Amino acid sequence: MGRRLLARSLVATLMCSTLAGCALEGFALRALGGAGDTLNKAAQMPEAEPPKYMPEDAFIYRENGVLTEEKVVSISPDRVVWTNDRGLIWTTSRDLVTPPISWSADPELGRGRQTVIGSPSQIFPLREGNTISFGIRGSSENMPTGWQDTQTCVVGAQEAVTVPAGEYRTFPISCQRKGHEDIIYYAPAVQNYVLRERIFDDKPIRKELVSARLTQAPTPAPPAPNTAPMKKTVAVQQAAAKPKPAPKAAPKPAPAPTTITAKSTPSTDESRQLAQAVKKLDRLEKQVARLAARLDQAERAPVAAAGKYGVHLASYRSRGSADRGWRLLTRKFKRELAGKQKIVRAFDSGKSRGRYQRLIAGYFPSRAAAKAFCDSMKVKRQFCAPVRARP
Repeated sequence: MGRRLLARSLVATLMCSTLAGCALEGFALRALGGAGDTLNKAAQMPEAEPPKYMPEDAFIYRENGVLTEEKVVSISPDRVVWTNDRGLIWTTSRDLVTPPISWSADPELGRGRQTVIGSPSQIFPLREGNTISFGIRGSSENMPTGWQDTQTCVVGAQEAVTVPAGEYRTFPISCQRKGHEDIIYYAPAVQNYVLRERIFDDKPIRKELVSARLTQAPTPAPPAPNTAPMKKTVAVQQAAAKPKPAPKAAPKPAPAPTTITAKSTPSTDESRQLAQAVKKLDRLEKQVARLAARLDQAERAPVAAAGKYGVHLASYRSRGSADRGWRLLTRKFKRELAGKQKIVRAFDSGKSRGRYQRLIAGYFPSRAAAKAFCDSMKVKRQFCAPVRARP
């Protein structure tokens, strides 16, 4: 049953990515506060509590034109373990604003974890003007010296937001730390954010909800209390009548998973894409348990025999410039850098010069080996300095 529901969600994703202007409607979408749920002063939402994630909840997002499914693997009172269709696993808190607590891989940082100093969850219940500040300390495989920062988050006025999945009433939460800014649009109707606007290294990144499947539909907010005065004129017969006991209500059936879908029949090409997506999902489900079991072991794995040292080749103002610099250097020194791994580390140069990205090539078995490599590079007029690349 879950697979069929997810398949419908994938159909919505494929259709919305291939068919311009696809219509999203139906009971599930309306029940989640989707299409046509335009915000106005008379439709202000009550204060929002933290999201109530459930295992198997699935959200498909589009970021920079790429579709990714994010799925809840397990939950605890204050932690949520996620995976995606690329095989990554990460852990978050329930408060939306805390960065990931641990992750299995990252293109820049590698495997890592962070510690939160403070109580970000105090931003709930969400209402305009709520503000919270907290500290972050972290380290990773490729940045063992770690980092430390302070993040401040503010809840803004409620907004109506339109994304491929529909239109939603949201609480925008703006979070800032050094060189990083997020605006998260949280929709209580889907128990997650429907839009995230991020600015990192002066580059805007938009991540928007395409479809979602909730294991348990969210409980609708209670209606506003009726403050109108009661009529005093009541018939004497009604006042004297003894009320009859209300009949017992039949037990309600368990709610079915709530799914946002697209109203259309998939074409042959879309059906073929769906079949491929389902096969991919089957492989993912088999990998999740195995990856989760290996995560802790992987975090304690010894340093690879390749070594702990690297060589600092250049510094840049942004990660993008560092990536371009690596491509240029590997073309210029194709033989020398063959088999070497690119490592990019952020550092603050001090003296009000700002933040830089340090480009490092690794790894070497010893400092002496790294120094010998640098000696050969200096002969070719290339800056090079041996550094410790990991613990």
